[in-house]
Amino acid sequence: MNAIYVIGHKNPDTDSICSAIAYARLKRLTTGQDCQPRRAGRINEETAYVLSRFGVDAPPLLETLEPRAIDVSFHRSPGISADASLLQAWQQMVQEGIHTLGVVKKGNLLGIVTLGDLAEAYWKDLDCIALSRAGTCYRNLAETLAGRMLSGDPAARMVQERVIVHNFGGQEPGNLVLVGEDRKDQADAIKDGAGGVIVCSASQVADKVLSLAKERNCPLIVTPYDIYTASRMLGQAIPVRAIMKTEGIVSFDEDDFVAEMRTVMARRRFRCFPVLDGDGKYIGMVTQRHLLELDRQKVILVDHNERAQAVDGVLSAEILEIIDHHRLGNIETMQPVYFRNQPLGCTATILNQIYHEKGIAPDPQTAGLMLAAILSDTLMFRSPTCTGADEQAARELSEIAGVDYEALALAMFRAGSDLGEKTEQELFDRDCKVFACDGTEIAVGQVSSVSPEQLADLRKRMEPYLERVRAERQLDIVLFLMTNILDESSTLLFAGTGAAAVVERAFGPTEGSCSIRVPGLLSRKKQLVPVVMQAVRQLNE
Repeated sequence: MNAIYVIGHKNPDTDSICSAIAYARLKRLTTGQDCQPRRAGRINEETAYVLSRFGVDAPPLLETLEPRAIDVSFHRSPGISADASLLQAWQQMVQEGIHTLGVVKKGNLLGIVTLGDLAEAYWKDLDCIALSRAGTCYRNLAETLAGRMLSGDPAARMVQERVIVHNFGGQEPGNLVLVGEDRKDQADAIKDGAGGVIVCSASQVADKVLSLAKERNCPLIVTPYDIYTASRMLGQAIPVRAIMKTEGIVSFDEDDFVAEMRTVMARRRFRCFPVLDGDGKYIGMVTQRHLLELDRQKVILVDHNERAQAVDGVLSAEILEIIDHHRLGNIETMQPVYFRNQPLGCTATILNQIYHEKGIAPDPQTAGLMLAAILSDTLMFRSPTCTGADEQAARELSEIAGVDYEALALAMFRAGSDLGEKTEQELFDRDCKVFACDGTEIAVGQVSSVSPEQLADLRKRMEPYLERVRAERQLDIVLFLMTNILDESSTLLFAGTGAAAVVERAFGPTEGSCSIRVPGLLSRKKQLVPVVMQAVRQLNE
């Protein structure tokens, strides 16, 4: 979450991708911050050609800015074994500063144990067979009593053994017997068939006693604690499995969205929730406090300022800057941001100005990307959105990049005109933007080509598709602009209730068709969207 993402709109075009890369580079140079370019959708053919031409990798895909569990600074922990003692669980909680532990086996979550569970077990009256009923192993006994096991199998579990004190509880075979320093008492307990012997107030036993214990296969533990202290602490040797909760546990995957986690947490009375990784392994505990302390992802938006065009979850992020050349949209911010919007043909032209203002010349590679963005957005200066500033910037960047801008533009347009192998959905989504006007949701897609034959074939495929995509995405109007770069005209396809009326109000009679040819129509931003929105408002009056 420390990185700042620079990202363009969904269904990114060449300007959106190249401007994100160029501005991220400038921010790193001027601020030293970790600014990284990202993309909000698939790279189209024209942009892929540009990136390959200048040897630049495509920015990583960012599908959403909604924070996930993995973005939260929750408490990471290896958890604790179900065979560990209650004392070990308490010690681990103290060491890690937490109140809940995940109980695991080979990384798999078996249950949870809380500080409250430990307190309840500590104060609970334990009878003399509580240890064996819990299947306590001798290793736990030795570790809990800060002792050493001199004979026997540490992993062996107590089975049907009562805990007694020598000379006070009888000497029934199989009992766990606590004895003092007297060697005769120690030997007698072993000879009487004790299931295990704990020698208190000692660090060692006589060789004869040890030999006898080994001969009888009797577990033998020595502890520095006296009999009273040892008997009081034995309950802490019980394994965690005896008290852990296994039912009704609510866990989260690391890819779960924070918004969903908040909803779940609000319905539960639990304090901590386990978090699992992509393989289902336990990696830690998350609390509501962790979610409150979550830092929002910092982003800079380029080439758009419409919420519908922004990457999903943009309102969950902290927007730092917006650099754009489109109409003012509806993205809201929690605090003032640096917002630069100029009526130019391309975002990259604005970036070229910012490079000048910072006194930094773009390197040839970056200059090539910015040049390509300008050529793409202005259709090599043919678009009515093109200004003198765009053309001047392109010529300047062409010299820095060391490329012939006319040759570059032609190669780009040819790469972008390869439409035959694409599905209707891919063609529609490659450069689709959604606008809202007076409660009307309008999607506008556009393709450009230097091949009239290809555009004619494309029209036959796209006309029946538009109504289907309108219904699937619950849109009011769908428009699809097919632009012939060479003769500087477009054929506009449309679908939706009232679409024909809107198009006729904007561009003239459609003669009952679902399309209209508009000479000189090249720019969606300047020539299509404003006119269509004005028509919608007029029809709604």
